[in-house]
Amino acid sequence: MRSLRGKITSAVHIEEFVSFWIRIQDAHLQQGVRDSITWRWTPDGVYSTRSAYRIQFQGSFRFFRANIIWKAHVENKCKIFAWILVQDTILTAQNLQKRGWPYQDHCVLCNGPLETALHLCLSCPFAKEARDQILSYENFSVLQSQPQGDPVEIRAWWEEAAKKVPTTERRRLNGVVIYTFWNIWKERNRRIFNNTAETVPQVAARIKEDIEQRKRAFAYT
Repeated sequence: MRSLRGKITSAVHIEEFVSFWIRIQDAHLQQGVRDSITWRWTPDGVYSTRSAYRIQFQGSFRFFRANIIWKAHVENKCKIFAWILVQDTILTAQNLQKRGWPYQDHCVLCNGPLETALHLCLSCPFAKEARDQILSYENFSVLQSQPQGDPVEIRAWWEEAAKKVPTTERRRLNGVVIYTFWNIWKERNRRIFNNTAETVPQVAARIKEDIEQRKRAFAYT
């Protein structure tokens, strides 16, 4: 600080000087002890390339208990789909509209409001009926649609649903949820791109087949 005498020549310099002075008030130097650098983004304070890479994405995606997806009993391609869905970056009509791309002005499954990820997977009557059939089929009836109203976020609904089942059953539940969302999305795409449509029982049958195929592949009972 003494070395700065006579070198502070403007209001900007004074402001920076005072700010610097305040910030170093709690720093106490010890004679003979060398300065050290601590990397704030790792628990042990040691820099790693991985931590530097990951910190670049802080705040760029929505907070979500990621293990709900990544540890679910489902294939990786479906997990990636589910992650994009939860982050609300999947190309629903709402997101197509934001980009100025062509889009359907209604939900193609129920002919209802503008398609959003939330509506498509949880609020749409078609999706609700298919989901309830699968939850009942997989003995998760406690999670079937309740009359108190629609959920406000997919991730909030999902995290709350996971709490209602035993810990040992959560990975299986999460797989069921992902397979359901995945097949609802595929039915939506069939209607838009192939001009074909299936009924709720047919879509439910596709979800059941995905679940059973994985069980057979991993010899589940």
